[in-house]
Formats: sequence, C-alpha cells, structure tokens
Amino acid sequence: MPRKALQTCSKPGCPELVVSGYCDKHKVKSSQYHQDWQRLYDTQRWQRIRAIQLSVQPWCEECLRANIYTLATDVDHVEPHRGDRRKFFSGPFQSLCKRCHSAKTAAEVNGRGDQKSTG
Repeated sequence: MPRKALQTCSKPGCPELVVSGYCDKHKVKSSQYHQDWQRLYDTQRWQRIRAIQLSVQPWCEECLRANIYTLATDVDHVEPHRGDRRKFFSGPFQSLCKRCHSAKTAAEVNGRGDQKSTG
C-alpha cells in the first residue's frame, strides 16, 4: 500500500519532513504554540471581524453548495493561519455551521486540508 507523501513540519519555517504534524523537535512545543495563537480569538478585533462576517454571510457556505440552508455559527479561516497574526486578521474568511467547521478543521489537523467537508 503506498504511503502518504512526506510534508514539512507544521512549525512555520521548519524544513524537517514528517508524515504529518510536527517534527520531533517541535512536537512538545506545539501545544504551547497553539495556546499562544488561541488567545487571538478572544480579542475585540477578532470579535468585530466575526460579527461582520456572520452578518454579511449568515448561511453556512459549505451547506449552501448542497442547496441546504443552515445558519452559520463559526467564522473559518479559508487558508489556515497557523499562528500568523497577519493571516489571522486579514482572512479570507467564510461562514460555516459548527458541523462543517469541525469537519474542515479535523481534515486540516489530520493532513487532509485539501478535501471539502460535506454539509
């Protein structure tokens, strides 16, 4: 059975090749890294961006592709920001329901970020 192609470590700037996620050097630090950027969601700036996005696009964009109208609850970073503050606040963003956002995030975490979730 063919193996998945190696990819670079998820730590920005690290050239180490891994099957998925972080290299051995950054595995321990990855949880701290996640905690650092997780705080960005609590900022007033993000809360404003989130409110505007959900008011402009109140329907889950993934569900709409299947002609299903589901109220969006989450604002998703279309391109993963991986802690980059500039990307975090500049987008692009999309409105998603909890189910679609969780599916997309899980796919990204498991190294399948190019797949579409189903609504």
